[in-house]
Amino acid sequence: MTYLIQRGQRFYYNRRVPSEFRSFDPRDTVRIGLKTDSRKAALKLAFRHNERTEQYWQSLLASGDKHADVRYKALVDRARLLGFVYHDLQSLLSLETSELIDRAQAVQKADLATSHVEALIGAEVAPALTIQAALEKFWTLAKDHKLNKSETQIRKWENPRKKAINNLVNCIGNKPLVNITREDMLKFRNWWIERLKDEELVSASANKDFVYVKMIITTVADNLSIDIDPQKLFRKLLITKNDSGRRLPFETEYLRGVLLNTDNLKGMNDEAKNVLYAFSETGAGLAELTGLNEEDILLGDPIPHICIKPRKNRELKTKYRERKIPLVGFALDAFNAYPHGFKHYANNPDTLSATISKFLSDNELLPSKNHSVYSLRHSFQDRLLAANAPDRVQADLMGHKFNRQAYGNGASLEQKYEWLKKIQLKQEG
Repeated sequence: MTYLIQRGQRFYYNRRVPSEFRSFDPRDTVRIGLKTDSRKAALKLAFRHNERTEQYWQSLLASGDKHADVRYKALVDRARLLGFVYHDLQSLLSLETSELIDRAQAVQKADLATSHVEALIGAEVAPALTIQAALEKFWTLAKDHKLNKSETQIRKWENPRKKAINNLVNCIGNKPLVNITREDMLKFRNWWIERLKDEELVSASANKDFVYVKMIITTVADNLSIDIDPQKLFRKLLITKNDSGRRLPFETEYLRGVLLNTDNLKGMNDEAKNVLYAFSETGAGLAELTGLNEEDILLGDPIPHICIKPRKNRELKTKYRERKIPLVGFALDAFNAYPHGFKHYANNPDTLSATISKFLSDNELLPSKNHSVYSLRHSFQDRLLAANAPDRVQADLMGHKFNRQAYGNGASLEQKYEWLKKIQLKQEG
């Protein structure tokens, strides 16, 4: 196929957009004037244009961009290079007369190419990207956030952002970004306030939605040069509410007498039970414990301990979570039983959490609805606090940021071991 047509004495490259690319390039036909009356020359030019066009379609397919988005962004960038802010033809009418004159003078310059003129006169309106389409665009723009994450971590990173966008669309509809108003965002805030009244939810659920929605919309708008005012749209949306239903810690005696009582845990599979024991004495979360490799478990050292650190395709929640934790009591027993790590649940903490939670709930081992498996981490910190452990020791064991100027390497393994012995749950003898 030459994709060549002739109109009068002139030849044109002319090709219908293939159906497989229609969702990325909505044009019916690509037509480009070849500026020649020689058929031989036109054939060569048409061949080159066809190669470029097919490469362009493949790039749209790979990036997820749409033809209108790419053209609009190119005009915005070109206008900026020429020293102007891009405005489409409609918005040009509201500019000051002096700026219109400056643009007109620039257009009159003989050396300006057609594409430059289009950038100055606003030949392309902003793409009407909807909220749902913005989320798909965001995944491409935020690829760096997925680096070094496992499949489970990527899913857990994406899901709350999908939920936030779905909640927004359910509230205000799948509007184009350029049509979102301050009233829409206040409506979304009120929608959340009513949910907080009617359902057992905490304000953090709403506030996370507001943060994710703002991040997604502003990221996409910045990259596509879509004109929105984030300061106006998202100002003072966060909800302040006393969440009395926060997760509660377990009392120490309840842990020793009930929750970790071997008789009460009969029926829980052995690996899950030992992760529970390890959690109780280390404060390390389920994802951290199930992510340990054999080389991270040092039972033969003078002070047996585990090393929690990031690995390829498995990042930590924060940079402060990288730490060494001595093993005492129940945790030492658990790792002696599983010296190679918890292989069945390796990098699958959600399944483990569901397994343990169901067992504790079915056997009525949770003292209230505000207790959960993760309450063990709160209990761990409370025991450190009750023992008057120094703030630096607490931060180093919990994997928290130390909020004062930090000097040196932090608490030594020996120091951490001494404090963990003081709060050990397993009673010796």
